[in-house]
Amino acid sequence: MKASQAQRLRHAIIGVGAGILNGHRPALALPIVDLVAASDINTTIGQQRADELQCAFYADYRQMLAETQPDVVVILTPPFLHASMVIESLRAGCHVPVEKPMALQVAEADEMIATAHRYKRMLGVVFQQRYRPEIIAARKLLQEGVLGKIQRVELMAVWTRPSFYYQMAPWRATWSGEGGGIVTNQASHNLDLLCHLLGSPSRVFAWTRNLLHQIETEDTVQAMLEWQDGALGMVHISSAEADDPEHLKIIGTRGSLEIGRGKLLAHTLDLDMSEYALTSRDPYAQPVHHPYAITLEQGQGNHIAVYRDFHDALLHGSSDYADGVQACQELELANAIIYSSHCHCEVELPLNRQHYSSLLKDLQAQ
Repeated sequence: MKASQAQRLRHAIIGVGAGILNGHRPALALPIVDLVAASDINTTIGQQRADELQCAFYADYRQMLAETQPDVVVILTPPFLHASMVIESLRAGCHVPVEKPMALQVAEADEMIATAHRYKRMLGVVFQQRYRPEIIAARKLLQEGVLGKIQRVELMAVWTRPSFYYQMAPWRATWSGEGGGIVTNQASHNLDLLCHLLGSPSRVFAWTRNLLHQIETEDTVQAMLEWQDGALGMVHISSAEADDPEHLKIIGTRGSLEIGRGKLLAHTLDLDMSEYALTSRDPYAQPVHHPYAITLEQGQGNHIAVYRDFHDALLHGSSDYADGVQACQELELANAIIYSSHCHCEVELPLNRQHYSSLLKDLQAQ
């Protein structure tokens, strides 16, 4: 892209009628965004939204791609449409940020990533929670090794949803529409943060349950995780409970982190546990620990941050955005959780794509 063209990037939206559009509106107002067109199969809502955004409207997204030739295509459609629309947009020469989850299954994500590479286009996934100040600070501490060797991870998250939520769209919490329930929808943010902070686990054993809702898929998941370096983890996520929205605790040999929405607490030990275990002569005491001072950056973890990093990567080659390869880790973990529960087995990652595709096909047929 020439320097004279870099001031504004031509954007288009597929699925402008989606409810998630409200999260994108502030980002679409950035000076660099030139919103030229939007599309949706719901022509009434789609035209109304396009009028509000002051851009052209198309009922057919393929026609929109051909006629407007945007630099960036933002995809907000239901998950079962993500893979095909992303691939078509990449082939049309567009860079693509897509809403989470990037696809229903990891085999689709592989094809999306390969297409982006083949056509030399960027593929990003909208994981705005990576930009929460407490997540940015926690990742920095982990990268600096402040906690020592990670030993244990505990994640609990509650996304309370009534039955009405699932009735708002026929594709929600279906195997054909979302490829799962809580695991592939709301939990995708939590699973992405786990992978973003700690890397992808190597083993998974999980239980998925439908505790309250009249849906095809699960509303609750409990999983045990193991990382390649020996760290162990526990995950519990549900839309059928009323509790704190999120609590993530990370324990290392040198200290600990506790992360909640808008808060981060850290403690460090005087001695690394590996040294303390060998040298202490007190059979019952713990090493002395101290609060660790943390300064959180300004920010809200919203879509503006996602767009800014995507634009910066497009124009200047930075690598801070959630690209397809990184985002695929979350989807692979979600698929592994579902596979483990339905097949009653421990799953090793990388996940066998063929085995999971067969399972998903069976679940969709049922």
